[in-house]
Parts: sequence; structure tokens; C-alpha cells
Amino acid sequence: MLVTRRQFIKLCGAGAATALVAPRFVFSDAGSNDNILIVLFLRGGCDGLSLFPPLSGSDRVEYETARPVLKIPESGTGAALNLNNQFGIHPAAGQLKDLYDDGYLAVVRATGNTLVPSRSHFDAMRYLESGTPDNKGTGTGWLTRYFQSLPGLPPTIIIPSLAASSYTPTSFAGDPFVLTMDDPANFALNTTHWAWISRQQQVLSSLYTGSSANQVAGAHAIAALEVIASQDFASYVPSGNAQYPNEYLGDQFKMLAQVIKMDVGLRVATLDFGGWDTHAGQGYGSTGYFADNLVTPLAQSLSAFMTDIGASGNILARTTLVVQTEFSRRLRENADVGTDHGLASDMIIMGGAVNGGQIYGDWPGLANSGLFEGQDIFVTTDFRHVLGEILIRHLENPYFGIIFPGYTDYQPLGVIQGTDIPPVYDTGPPSDQLFSDGFED
Repeated sequence: MLVTRRQFIKLCGAGAATALVAPRFVFSDAGSNDNILIVLFLRGGCDGLSLFPPLSGSDRVEYETARPVLKIPESGTGAALNLNNQFGIHPAAGQLKDLYDDGYLAVVRATGNTLVPSRSHFDAMRYLESGTPDNKGTGTGWLTRYFQSLPGLPPTIIIPSLAASSYTPTSFAGDPFVLTMDDPANFALNTTHWAWISRQQQVLSSLYTGSSANQVAGAHAIAALEVIASQDFASYVPSGNAQYPNEYLGDQFKMLAQVIKMDVGLRVATLDFGGWDTHAGQGYGSTGYFADNLVTPLAQSLSAFMTDIGASGNILARTTLVVQTEFSRRLRENADVGTDHGLASDMIIMGGAVNGGQIYGDWPGLANSGLFEGQDIFVTTDFRHVLGEILIRHLENPYFGIIFPGYTDYQPLGVIQGTDIPPVYDTGPPSDQLFSDGFED
């Protein structure tokens, strides 16, 4: 089934029932799977040494010396939860420890930008989300180029990509089709009296009948409006008795679970969780702001989402979730009971295809001689190694030359289950139907 632009637009104007099966774009049925990638970005720089503190050896000595107030205890009240004897996890993240023990969660330490490390929030985020760690001026995001490189998608997709946020992240820069939504109740036409909304939507559908990128994107947006309006988000009951926390991140994950279950072809989603720039008042040991305002809602939201999709058919098996941050914090606490910008960070990988219950990466240690400029943990694993493994083994997309231009060093860590297919490092299209404006002519 190949659908032309005009056929798609007619489908868009035919009502919500039809929109549920209207395609977003189609090349062919070959070369794609229905697996899902979710990327959660912790904005501000999550302190990995508080989330995953060292428990033993010389690193523990260095850690306690550098953080007399902030250190997470290794025993007693508020002690870190042991992961592998070398590292623990913050006691407020007990639900993540359960996922780790059950084999659904893995940690990759000392990850980041190996080409142009930066302590600037904006630069570091731009490098990572563009997927070009030596060029922050790239015009498209790596997830946009992921879709551009796909040789084929099934013919019944209306929402292949979702930014569960109030804004579109840089990782989706240049993608006119991504659905950006942080509250389904507000995702609607709101330019006139309610009685005229339906008629206005019909008129707009009739106007978007052209073949330009703007016309096609407009038609796609109208179809998405109809799909979302057809669902009762407020009455959603999570599967598996999952309990989402009553706060922003919990609401976003709850909404995301609903969209996945709508079976409208979701392939990639992003979420954002800010507040991790803890220069002052980070906490005292395992208590305080970092524990209560950051780690607790993070762990509760991730756990609820995994429980929800885990009790919903084969969704968990098809889903890989990545948690990343632009950088971590320096080893030594500052005079304001906080931590300043560092370099190497940690990535959390979750899902049914994850070889969980393990910590990956080359840990450089906390000895002063091994720190970057005597302050930061060195980056030893390029973030593209981790994302590349997900692309190859989970999403079956080897087109690194398009997604990560200039990257020619695929080195799987073994975090993801699946088969390694040869990476394609050149920048040519995977076929003669490389995505341009979204549809077959």
C-alpha cells in the first residue's frame, strides 16, 4: 500500500476514525520493525556520583574526602543500595534498583562527548542532541536523521514521533512531522468559539491539499488533532496497577504509555526533566533537594511506566528507554553544598531487550591523577557507542553516516540484545526513496 499526498489529505479530512489508520509517510514495507525508542533527557547535569556513588576501595576514600556533606552513606541510615559491590544507587531510587535486579536496567558510566567536551549547558546539550559532537551548528537533530534514513515504514502510521514536552527538543530539529504535546487536553484548535471548532477543522483540512512540505505537515497536524481528540486520556487506567506520581514527569510518562497503546505507529518519543543544575543546596547525604525533588520522581515515573507497558502485551519487549544528561558534576562539592559542572556522565538503559543488572563502560576512577584538570571524571565511552548499539540491535538501522555523520567507530558494549548488522558509514541514502518531504508522489 503506497499512499499519495492527496490520498492522505483526503483521509485526514474524513474524521477521527479514518485518521487512526492514516499513514504519515510510506516508502515500502521493507527494512523496518515496530520497536520503540524513548529518550529522557535530564536537563541541567545530573550528579552521577550522587545517583551512583562508589561503595568500596580507593574511590570510596576519594569520594568521602571530596564530599564531606554530600556523600551518600555506604551503610546505616540512608545508605546507598548496593548494585555490584563497586557502585550503589541512591536510596531514593529503590524502584530502579528493583528493575536492575530484575534485568531490565543497565548503567553505562563515564559517557559523553569524546570530541569536544564542554561544561556549557547549551553547547553540551546541542552536541549530544544534534548527534554531531564536534559541530553544534548542525541544522537537524539525530532523531530527525534517524527517520530520514529509514528505508521503509508500515502503511498505517499517523504518530511515529512524539515530543512529550512543551517544546520540540534539538534531537528533533528539522522534523516537520514530530508531534509536540505535553497535555492532551490542550492539544486542540482554540482559535474560535467551541461550536465552530469542528467546522474550522473541516475548512483547514480542505485548505491543506498541496504537495509542499508545509501543506503536507499541516495536513498531518490536523490528522494528529483528530487522533488525540478521539481518546479519553483523563479516564486512562494504567495496566499492572502502575502508580504514576502526581507531578509533571509522571504525567508525561502516563500520556506516553497511552499513546503507545493507541497503536498509531509510535516509533520514537522524547521527554524532558529539568532542575538538575545543583550548584547550591543539593542536599545532605541522601536527603534534601536532590533526593526529594529529582531522584524520587524520576524513579517513581520510570518504574510506573515500565510496570504499565510490561503488563500490556509485548510492548516492553519492543521498547528501549534511554536516560541521559548533558554532563555530570565535579567530584568535589562546593562551598554552597552543591556541585559545579563536570564532564563524564552516566546513561541509564532500560527495556525488555536490555542486558540489565550490569554496569558497563570503562570507569576511570576518582584519583586526582586520573581526573580531567584535576576536577572531572574523564569521558571514556562516546555516547554514540551506546546509541549506535540501540540503532543497530534494537531498531535495525545501520545508517550511521546519515544519523551520526563522521562517526566510524561502532563498538557495541553488549548492553542491548540483538544482532549486529554491518554499519553503513557513508552519507548516501539507503535507497532511492530517501525521505524528502514525507510522501510518495
